[in-house]
Amino acid sequence: MSIYLKFLGFVLIAGGLCGSLYCWNAATRDDAYFQALKGLEKYPGNVLYQTEFKMAEPRHMLLLGGAYGAGSVGLVLGSLCLGMGQLLSRSRNS
Repeated sequence: MSIYLKFLGFVLIAGGLCGSLYCWNAATRDDAYFQALKGLEKYPGNVLYQTEFKMAEPRHMLLLGGAYGAGSVGLVLGSLCLGMGQLLSRSRNS
């Protein structure tokens, strides 16, 4: 069981960091959001640009939330599994 927990810890850490990098990359390349933002800055009262921005904003915010959340959740849960695996291996050897 300790080997399984250690392996799961490494997988969670790697998955969290990869997910964070993927979301960060997707958020920086979100062309629909940045074009709508540019159009809204150029023509602030235009209903078309406001609607485009309101449609692109939730996806962009979810990508940013994934970029900040996935890495930290992966690190916390992965380190928890690594610690439990280490405690199990020490208690078995004693």
